[in-house]
Amino acid sequence: MKKLIFLTVVTWLFGLNISVSILPQKGVVKAIGKDKVSVNVMVPPGVSPATYSPDFKKLKLLKKSTLYFYIGVPFDKKYLSKIKEINPSIKTVYFGKYLKTDSNPHIWLSPAFLMLEAKVVLNELIKADPDNKNFYSSNYKKYIELLGNLEEKGFKEIRQKAFITFHPSFYYFAKDFEINQIALEKEGKAPSFSYLAKIIKIAKKNRIKTVIISPEFPVKYAKIVASKIGADVKIISPLNEKPEYTINRLIEALK
Repeated sequence: MKKLIFLTVVTWLFGLNISVSILPQKGVVKAIGKDKVSVNVMVPPGVSPATYSPDFKKLKLLKKSTLYFYIGVPFDKKYLSKIKEINPSIKTVYFGKYLKTDSNPHIWLSPAFLMLEAKVVLNELIKADPDNKNFYSSNYKKYIELLGNLEEKGFKEIRQKAFITFHPSFYYFAKDFEINQIALEKEGKAPSFSYLAKIIKIAKKNRIKTVIISPEFPVKYAKIVASKIGADVKIISPLNEKPEYTINRLIEALK
């Protein structure tokens, strides 16, 4: 009982302290929690969740958090058990618990999936801080409306049927809008010259106009393909703090 009262007082004074795996999750949590939440991002901007290893100082920040949202990127698979060791009382929640997905972890760039992820956040914030239920619910409704408008815009304005990128970060975005994402990376490895030649041939045949480069991943292969097929190069990070911003940029790139 004393612990519950203490946590209630801390929440009232400082807001909820939450940790997440990657930056886009912070954007979703802040969209709903706003100034009533403080968010610690484990994988910092500009690095890949597939390769990042946090130092002890970064891991120590988890001791302050009562809730951890993980998303299924390689970082989570490697460090989730370690996170529970550092803070045994932390509650871990999968961001995509309401989704039906395959093995691709990039679930934050589909407007439809993002709506369900926002629902996960809403429910957990209300459980942790029921006194502010109406506040969180109001912000959630605004966020859902924004995502609905983005989805409508995408179906109206996207005209291209396919695009090329290096890493399959935009898989669920492409699936949402019924377009084809062609990833140059093959089974987690850089493409061979024969595979690149095959992609270039396919791209020319299908008149693919756009190559999307993500700064967190190797860019040289995407640039080679773009130069060979005369495609526009768009630099779009899948790890921007606001996934709705990234979704809008993708829509604009594929008009």
